[in-house]
Parts: sequence; C-alpha cells; structure tokens
Amino acid sequence: MVSEQSPSQRKKLSFADRLSMECINLNLKCSTKDDAIRKLAQSIKSNEKIIDFDRFVSDVFKREKEASTGIGNGVAIPHARTNAVNDFIVAIGRNLPGIAFDAVDGKDVEIIILMGTPLQKIQQYLKLLAHLTNLLKRPGFISGLKNAKTPQELIALFRSFEK
Repeated sequence: MVSEQSPSQRKKLSFADRLSMECINLNLKCSTKDDAIRKLAQSIKSNEKIIDFDRFVSDVFKREKEASTGIGNGVAIPHARTNAVNDFIVAIGRNLPGIAFDAVDGKDVEIIILMGTPLQKIQQYLKLLAHLTNLLKRPGFISGLKNAKTPQELIALFRSFEK
C-alpha cells in the first residue's frame, strides 16, 4: 500500500520554503567558477545557519576538486556536507553569460545552486538533492531559472513546480 505524504513531509522537500530573496543573485557577473561560488556564498554569509563561513567555502571548494558539480544543461550544484553549517542552506545565482564549470556536457553554466548541509543530516540532504534533481528534469524548470527577472519570480517558480 502506498501512503501519501503528510503536509509536514512535503514541506521538508520544499526548496521554495528554504529560499529568501537575500540568497538569490540573478546578476553574478563572474568570469570563473571560483569567483561565482565565492560571490554567491557571500549572499549567505550572515545567515544564522552558517557557523564557520570560511570553512563552509573551503569545504565547497574541496568537494568541487573531487569532481565538478556542473551537472549539464547550464546548471551547477556546488555543495558540501560540513559541520560549518547547522542546517540545510541554499543560495541560487545566475551568471550571464555562462562560465566554464567543467560541466559533464562541456557547456558553460548559467545557474549555480550552492548548498550546504550538516554532516549528520545526510538523509535530509539526499532527499533534497534528489528533489532538486527531479525539478531540474521537468520541462520548463531550467528555462524558468534562466529567465526569472526577480528573486520573487524565482521563488514563485519553485513553488509552482513543487505543487
């Protein structure tokens, strides 16, 4: 028997509920992936979920050295499982024109979704990453990310696709 998720379970998988206008930068204007990650990270530096900002950024770069997080279709998801954050954190940036990110398809990246999660919250992290991956596969979602004019519009895009 398949059971439906309760409202509280669905909420756990919502990216829209984890986004704020301060964590969205639709005008990064960076020329390298390192600069883009650093600049996007600055948008969440003062967030109460950040315990150690420098360590968070260092852990993201350490993960990036293991394998590029450029997943294709103009999207990258730099991320870290780290004790430098006390809860799941996300920031989204758009960089036009795109930048080289060593993406799996060799194309430049325009959308960067920076994420961090505490080491002990692996199950939640894996569920959120899978949820994001599913959103990115849905027709119109990536183009919506690329064409959003305001942070509010980007959050509304997530909400509409997460219904």
